[in-house]
Amino acid sequence: MEMVAKIPFLAVEKNIMSEVSRLGHMRIVLIEDDPESRASLQMLLEEEGAEVIAVADAEDGVQAAIEHLPDAVICDLDLPEMDGFYLIQRLRDHEIRGNLPPSVAIALTGHDSEEYRLRSIGEGFQHFMTKPVHPDELVTLIQDAAGERVVT
Repeated sequence: MEMVAKIPFLAVEKNIMSEVSRLGHMRIVLIEDDPESRASLQMLLEEEGAEVIAVADAEDGVQAAIEHLPDAVICDLDLPEMDGFYLIQRLRDHEIRGNLPPSVAIALTGHDSEEYRLRSIGEGFQHFMTKPVHPDELVTLIQDAAGERVVT
């Protein structure tokens, strides 16, 4: 069943690419433990013009976000060892201590419960998407969220 969700994702991905990059010059940290999903999402975002730093776990995601100061962080919540909630807590703490503008943070998960969505928002993610991700919806969400980002 999981493979079925990934194959259409790749097929749809190639059809939505436009000549104009919708995420031009954005820096995005992507945290996804599944190698195929990570590669698919990275390819989608890069083809839309984003610079993508893709990692497989929360600790590497925290380090990448601190080092690269991304415009957006896209994080799977169900990561091995430390989950996406750990990552967002660490990232928000770093932003507050460093007086940095908050990165747009999007939680990805296979859980579609209201409890997960509310916890994600409460912990510091601004947006929540269930898997399988619809490529055009993700790109549009990143575009819109980045446009609303306030940098002081």
